[in-house]
Amino acid sequence: MTTLVHEHGRPGEHDAPYPPGWLVGQLPVGLRDDDLLVRLTTIFERVGATLRAGADATELVADHRVTSAAMLRYLSTWTGLEVLDPELPVLRQRAVVAAISRSVPARGTVRALRTLLEAITEAPVDIVEPGGVFRDGEVPDHDGRVEVRVRSTGHLSAEELAELVRDEVPAHLALRLVVLGEDVTTKELP
Repeated sequence: MTTLVHEHGRPGEHDAPYPPGWLVGQLPVGLRDDDLLVRLTTIFERVGATLRAGADATELVADHRVTSAAMLRYLSTWTGLEVLDPELPVLRQRAVVAAISRSVPARGTVRALRTLLEAITEAPVDIVEPGGVFRDGEVPDHDGRVEVRVRSTGHLSAEELAELVRDEVPAHLALRLVVLGEDVTTKELP
């Protein structure tokens, strides 16, 4: 059995990501004998360790699994989707940003829309759409309308959800958004 132990406080020198002397060791051999220079370099070493640690973590800044809540909201805007509410729990924000990133490569498809809406509404989403690949002469009759059925609007208002869905559905298709629940709300969108 593995036990996870969380320690709080300053790490000891043996735990430091940069061992003492990492910068002093870069001095030429003759200069390491100068006590004042070694002490000044040690000060720069301590400051530099903080800067170096920040630079080493740069790739984590854009990782939705570990970045800050403020950065999550910023990441969500990279795609033009400003759907995160700062009041949402951080784990929910992380799930929505992950869904946004998974849906971007397939934007405009049923799969992408379903991925995004299920993350926002936290419920299954039904989408009926006319798309497909058909043999010549075997195209079924359809009015060119996409119908999206959701069980809730999640953390968005009905208008915000309707605007989001309209932005994600190809422009040449008509859209009908149905919010199922105690009182069913249907919105026909141009």
